[in-house]
Amino acid sequence: MDNATYQEMPCISSHWLKTMLKSPAECYWTHIDPQRQVNESTKAMQFGTLVHCLALTPLQLSEEFIIFSYERRTKAGKARYAELAATGRIIITPDEFERAQAIVSAMKANPDAKRLLTGGQKEKTIIQERGHGLLPLKARLDIHHENQRLVGELKTIHDINQIKTTMQRYHYPLSAAFYADLSTSQSVHFIFVQTCEPYPMSVFEMSPLELQEGREQYQSALQRFDDCWLKNEWPEAEPMTPDMEDDPLMMNFMPMNQNNQQINLPVGELEL
Repeated sequence: MDNATYQEMPCISSHWLKTMLKSPAECYWTHIDPQRQVNESTKAMQFGTLVHCLALTPLQLSEEFIIFSYERRTKAGKARYAELAATGRIIITPDEFERAQAIVSAMKANPDAKRLLTGGQKEKTIIQERGHGLLPLKARLDIHHENQRLVGELKTIHDINQIKTTMQRYHYPLSAAFYADLSTSQSVHFIFVQTCEPYPMSVFEMSPLELQEGREQYQSALQRFDDCWLKNEWPEAEPMTPDMEDDPLMMNFMPMNQNNQQINLPVGELEL
């Protein structure tokens, strides 16, 4: 199953549950509303997709990407770009392709990353049906070593020193626990690789405590989603009270920097 088909499936993914942490209304507008707008992927997300493809499913490269050195400031260049974009494939430059190749080579030179990338099923889709009028669950695993009961996740990141902040901000423990439970795996391992030279990386296993915290988050979000789905009611988020602002559990949902201001990190996370 290709990623486009997966994305169109009317099933609950970990990304839906992450959006529920913001509010049911946000989840509805983003994932369920028939009139919702589909946001275009950013250059960072497209580059992350390219690295995933080269590392996990290289034979699909020509189906998903077009390598083209374009000049969009000229009339002919704009016309050619529009023609290629109409194919539905992602347009990348030769420089972007070479950089992605260098990143994949760096990963394969790392023994721990190479171990995760070797063997197993890549981009594995799991669908878990549920009864009583509830939507099925879905997950798309980067790497699944079924015999080892292990899930591997590949993430591109702009700054390798921001892993902890990125994991909190994008609720990776929630995703990891969701993937582990749907695949009946015991461990989830991450490969974080920086998209700038010299392409440093960090390979590690998520701790049992982090998985349990993520499990509690997704199960709570799923329970609320099911309630909203059955009632067809999608309320806005309730205003935070001073007590909630000081609640350490709530702080896990609202990663902040040291100045207590929300930060944005360029990270190439996929909608998987």
